[in-house]
Parts: sequence; structure tokens; C-alpha cells
Amino acid sequence: MIPLTATTLKGTWSTLLLPLDENEAIRWDNIDLQLNALAKAEIDGIYFNGTAGEFFNQTNEEFLQLAQTTAAFCDARGIPFQIGASHLHPSETLRHIEQTRELNPGAFQVILPEWNPLTWEEIRNYLTRLVAAAAPIPLVIYNPPNARKVLLPSEWARLASEVDGIIGIKVAGGDAAWHVEMKHAANQLSVFVAGIRLASGMIHGCARGSYSNLACLSPCGAIRWGRSILKEPEIALAQEAQILEVFKSALKPIRGRFSNTAIDKALAAAGGWADGSPTVRWPLASIPQSEVDRLSKTFRKALPFLFNETGSSA
Repeated sequence: MIPLTATTLKGTWSTLLLPLDENEAIRWDNIDLQLNALAKAEIDGIYFNGTAGEFFNQTNEEFLQLAQTTAAFCDARGIPFQIGASHLHPSETLRHIEQTRELNPGAFQVILPEWNPLTWEEIRNYLTRLVAAAAPIPLVIYNPPNARKVLLPSEWARLASEVDGIIGIKVAGGDAAWHVEMKHAANQLSVFVAGIRLASGMIHGCARGSYSNLACLSPCGAIRWGRSILKEPEIALAQEAQILEVFKSALKPIRGRFSNTAIDKALAAAGGWADGSPTVRWPLASIPQSEVDRLSKTFRKALPFLFNETGSSA
């Protein structure tokens, strides 16, 4: 596909979750099921190998098959896609880019190395080398709140000025003051925030889209809601407040006990669209099915606008 730019990178994007059987082997048939469900939902873009894709717990062979499968599917249907090239070892991130550049994703999504928090010079040198390896395909930086180095709004602006080839960032987002501070960076980068904060991010801030945790629960619901935000801003903001409150209360019993990876997979299992289990790979702990059932009942009752008339989220 044509490389994405800071202008064309926008909308509600959804991730592939890593579907596992009882032996923690990847269920490749479920990857196909997920891709078809996301295409049916008319998602704005697909990416893989983020937190929910367990990029940190894959073999290189699995990564390559995921990349080839996703690229072939999206190319055949004209769906924008990104390859998550992140790895806990910097040289493996570089290898992921070199191995899959010929698949022509819209962008590569990467994290900063995690063993030590990098100095500014180290961040710039690291990303400069990745940009050179990926060219002409751009980079999107995934900087979760649990990262060893969480960049400030002023640092994002500086990074965009000093390193060509970065078009976007995936961050948690923030309050109104955070968005004001991000505006300078947003003139150069496409800012994506958490799906549950997309309405306020677009209406009162500088967000252009979301790699949506809301789409883990309901891809169709997330895309419908995302496209309604600028058409019905007051309704969207009220619904966001509702989403935030329901997510906070529903996830409170499992926050801190389970990883974000496990929670994202439990959301997908609760939504029912991916026909998957909440199983995550060792050594992470999987959320019990009883909790998944509780989440499903809670979300369907409290957030009916995310589900269609049949009760399905696909």
C-alpha cells in the first residue's frame, strides 16, 4: 500500500489479538476469523503485534506468518495496515523491519527499548536507524503509560522536528491541559489516543484517531461511535463519560491482578466477535471465564449502543 502520512493516518484502528489453543499454540484459523470480522466492521485500519498481540512472547517464525497473513488479507481488500515491529531486543526490532519491509505496510509501529530508560541522544539515534531501515515506510511510535521512558508533549514536538520519517504516536492521551501542550506536536504528528477517550480527544483536543481498546470489546461499536463523534459531539461526549465510568467499575476487580494484555483479550472474549478465549501465554496469567462472563453481561447492559440489535459486537 501507499505509505501513510501524518495527514492520512486517522480514524479507528483495531488490533489483531493472539488467539491461542489449550497448548498456547496460535490458532491460525482464528486469525482469519478476526481479519474477516474487522473487514466486515469497516474498520479504518488493522495493526498487529501490539500489547494484545503479545509481541513480546512470539517466535520470529510466528511474527513472519502474522505479517504475511495480515498483509495479504489487507492488500486484497484495500485496507490500510501497520506491522508491529516491536521487540524487547532492539536488534530484533530492526530485523523485523528488514524482514517485512517488502510487504509494504502503511507504517511500522515500534516501541522504545525497555531495559534502560534512554537518554535523548539514544532515543534519537535508535529511531534514526529504524527510519533508515524502514524507508520509505514511516514509523509510528507506541509509547504506553507503563514504558520506562514516557515522552512529554514537548519531547514529541522535538522528536518530530529532529527525526524525519515518524508520522504518528500511540499514547494513552490525557486531560484538556495535555491536549493543549500536545498541539505543537500534533501539527507534525498524527496523535492517536485510547479508544475510550476518543470523543474528548477529537472534540476538545488534538487526537486524529485511536488504536482502539474499545474495538477489542466491539469493533463495529467502536467504528460506529468513532464516526458519530463529530456529527453528534454532545451525544458522543456523554457516551464517553458513560464508557469511562463503566470500564472503570467493570475492570476494577481485575486491575492490578492481571496484565493489560490479559484484559484486552478478556474484552474481546466478552464482546464475542472473535470467537476467542482469554488465554495468554506463560508466564502471564489468564483471566478466568467467570470474569469474562461478568464483563460481557456488564458491558452489554450498560453500553448497549456499542452492540447491534442481535447482541453481537461484530
